[in-house]
Amino acid sequence: MTDSQFADAVRATFDAFNGRRFEEFATHVADDVVEIYPQSGERLEGRAQQRAMHEAFLGPPTFAVRDIHRDGNLAVVELDERYADGSVWKTAFILQLRDGLIASMTGYFGEPFAAPEWRRPFRVAP
Repeated sequence: MTDSQFADAVRATFDAFNGRRFEEFATHVADDVVEIYPQSGERLEGRAQQRAMHEAFLGPPTFAVRDIHRDGNLAVVELDERYADGSVWKTAFILQLRDGLIASMTGYFGEPFAAPEWRRPFRVAP
């Protein structure tokens, strides 16, 4: 799979999630996919468990892909995660790929915050 094809597949995966088309989303992950959220300590194992969790998520966010970085079977996808209350969180998924499918996805996410004033002399923005 070329990088361009991979980027198209990533966008299709998150488009399926955004449309709550979880059966379609599941076609992009391995049967034994592992989904990990280090911030909460959660670990889901298997496509069926992942899909059940997605379907049970009341008011899930939508994702907009900002950037995709890939080297072989390892990829990082940067996203904006928009919630119904209007908040937009910054999210990164580290993906491990196998046979063209997502075998593992580790998600890091956080709500944006104002840059501290003490760092102003060192930064170029904002």
